[in-house]
Amino acid sequence: MGPMSYGEYKKIISDALKEYCGNGGSLLNIALNHIRKEYVYEFDTDLPEDIKSNLIDKAHQAMQKGRELPQGVRLTKVIFKN
Repeated sequence: MGPMSYGEYKKIISDALKEYCGNGGSLLNIALNHIRKEYVYEFDTDLPEDIKSNLIDKAHQAMQKGRELPQGVRLTKVIFKN
């Protein structure tokens, strides 16, 4: 499978945001970055933890820039937490 596109992971993040707000979560906390987020990833193959960690770091950098995620990692879910 090819790299995960911006549109694909944007939908996952948007759905998580809707779920969080639908359950009474605060947009203000999100806007002020007073909310913890858990990102859940899956990997194309079984990898050692250090390589997974490196791919996750690269995925976060790509998301901040609105770019495709690196090959081999896909965002599957985002969980907003108070």
